[in-house]
Amino acid sequence: MKSLLLFVLALTTVASAQISNVRQKVEDGHVIITYDLSGEPERTYNIFATATSAAGDTITPHALAGDIHEVSSGKNLSIRWEPQVEGGSLTGLKISLSAKAEIGIDWVFVQSGPTGDFRISKAEITFAQFDEFCSATGYAKPDDNAWGRGNRPVINVNVVDAKAFCQWLSKETGKSIRLPEESEWEFAAKGGKKSNGYIFSGSNNLDTVGWYSGNSDFKTHEVSTKKPNELGICDMSGNVWEWCGNSGAIRGGCWHDNDKYCRISGRFDNNLDVRSPYIGFRVLQK
Repeated sequence: MKSLLLFVLALTTVASAQISNVRQKVEDGHVIITYDLSGEPERTYNIFATATSAAGDTITPHALAGDIHEVSSGKNLSIRWEPQVEGGSLTGLKISLSAKAEIGIDWVFVQSGPTGDFRISKAEITFAQFDEFCSATGYAKPDDNAWGRGNRPVINVNVVDAKAFCQWLSKETGKSIRLPEESEWEFAAKGGKKSNGYIFSGSNNLDTVGWYSGNSDFKTHEVSTKKPNELGICDMSGNVWEWCGNSGAIRGGCWHDNDKYCRISGRFDNNLDVRSPYIGFRVLQK
C-alpha cells in the first residue's frame, strides 16, 4: 500500500548546487524521497536531511540509504529513510534537504590495520582543499612560500590547523575524519597487507616514489605525481612531512631531506605548535 505524504522540502543552493523537483511517498515503512541535483561539473556533494514533526520536534535522520554521499548531478536521485527507527512518524513531517560539496579527497581502503579497517587520503591535503576550508570558515590561509597553491601539499600548518580542517570536513561530510595515528600511518605507508617490504613507501628507489633533496629543486611538488605504493597511496615518502595524531610525531620525510629521512621508518617528535614549509598532513576516515 502506497500513500503520498505532504512534505515541505527546501530547495537549497550550497556551493553552486541546487536541490529541486522533490517528490516523496511512503512505501513498506520507509519514506522515499526523490529529487534532482544540479551542481558544478566534476564535483560531488553530500546530502543532508532535517525533519520537523507536527509537534515542532526536530530530528536529524541517520537511518538513511541511497543517494546521500558523494552524489553527482542528476535526476531522479533517491533516498530511503526509516523514521520509526529514530522515534519519528511516517506522517506529518516537514523535511528539508541541503547539499554540501565534496572537496575532492580520494580515499584508499586499508584492510586490517592496527586499529582495524580504515580509509586514508590517497594524497596529502592540498592547498586547494585547505583553502576551501579557510574560505568556508574564515580561517587564516597559510603561506605557500611563493611556490604556488592548487594541488601542491598544504604547508605551514600546525596540529591545531590540521585538526580544525578535520573537524570541519567531518561536519561537512557526516563522516569521522581525523589525523592518522603513527601506527596507522606506518601500516599504510608499508602497503598494508600487500606490502613488499620496501624501504620507501612503494619502492626501494626513492626517485620513483618521492620528492626529496635529490630531485625536488628544494620545493614542494603537486601531489600524486610520483608512483603510488602497493595500496595506491602517494607521497608517503618525501614531498612534506606529515602530522600524526596527538603525539606531535611527523613521518615520511620531505622535499628538503635526503633518502635517510624519507624511509618509512623515518620520524621526528615535533612541537605541536610548529608551522613549517617542511610539514603538511593527510587524513584518515574510520
